[in-house]
Amino acid sequence: MPLCIRRPRGLALLVGLLALLTLALPSTAAADKPRIVATILPIHSIVAALGEDVYEVELLVPANASPHGYSMRPSEARRLQNADMVVWVGPDLETFLERPLRRAGNREIISLMDDLDLDLKPTREGGVWEHRHDHGDDDHGHGDDDHGHSEDVHGHNDHDHDHGHHDEAHGHDHDHQHGDYDAHIWLSPALVRAITEQLADKLMEWDPERADTVEANREALLERIDNLDGRLAEQLEPVRDQAFIVFHDAYQYFEQHYGLNAAGSISIDPSRSPGPRRISELRERVADGDVVCLFTEPQFRPALAETVAEGTDTRLGILDPVGAELEPGPDAWFELMQNMADGFSDCLGAERE
Repeated sequence: MPLCIRRPRGLALLVGLLALLTLALPSTAAADKPRIVATILPIHSIVAALGEDVYEVELLVPANASPHGYSMRPSEARRLQNADMVVWVGPDLETFLERPLRRAGNREIISLMDDLDLDLKPTREGGVWEHRHDHGDDDHGHGDDDHGHSEDVHGHNDHDHDHGHHDEAHGHDHDHQHGDYDAHIWLSPALVRAITEQLADKLMEWDPERADTVEANREALLERIDNLDGRLAEQLEPVRDQAFIVFHDAYQYFEQHYGLNAAGSISIDPSRSPGPRRISELRERVADGDVVCLFTEPQFRPALAETVAEGTDTRLGILDPVGAELEPGPDAWFELMQNMADGFSDCLGAERE
């Protein structure tokens, strides 16, 4: 007869409970890391680089979705609710977050446009823009003070100033704009440097225990930004004078930093179709013959762009301002900016038929 040893029922129950608790609890390393939610891929990339090794940084809006008018899924709402910190651009971009973030609880919330000191640019109207060849930032020597553009054209971080949008003067269709300032702040290396500097300061103030690692990450990130910026400036130099039109006005930070020659945009808000007058004006501008490229975006159908370029030798290119096909992580912003430069140089630098 086999020997059967019975364990005391209390001991067996205790062993079972301990096993369940071990499975249910996260690892010590993961549990010790504060959770930061960043709203869109390029901002997530910057935060992930700053918080590497010390924070769990999660992306809220999928990379292949537009933040304009996004609708959160329940799992994303829970992710937002469970975060220790939320980093977003601000209500001028992620309008869908205004109400959820009012229920802040104990979360730290940082709006890059509102809580950092950034050199913001006023929003522009859609349609045809004046010919300009001096958009470059001082960083690369592309600017030319002799052309006499005022401060209001280039923008500054004065949120009490009424910039206006000149709709009456130009007589264009009116766009419903998200705010007075352009929210696509991640498309300027100069602004991303400022974001990196100031966001690191806020992280170190919020969490002094991890300040040494954040500081080291900041220095490494700033060096990478400078290196990329220099390469992109050299790459884009040959196409600076080539005129182009964009699908929606997301690119002025990039254009002006590198001195590119933007001639207009089909819309400001990509969720709203422009009126027939806007389309007619853009077709007339393209018919002038100097607009080399009209850029579409992967998140939106290119039918309007095709209509504007129809019957001309203006090429269609693609620009992706949010990194729709990129893998989230510390490298994503660098890949996004390189892809942007490649999109401009490939289309603007190709031989016209």
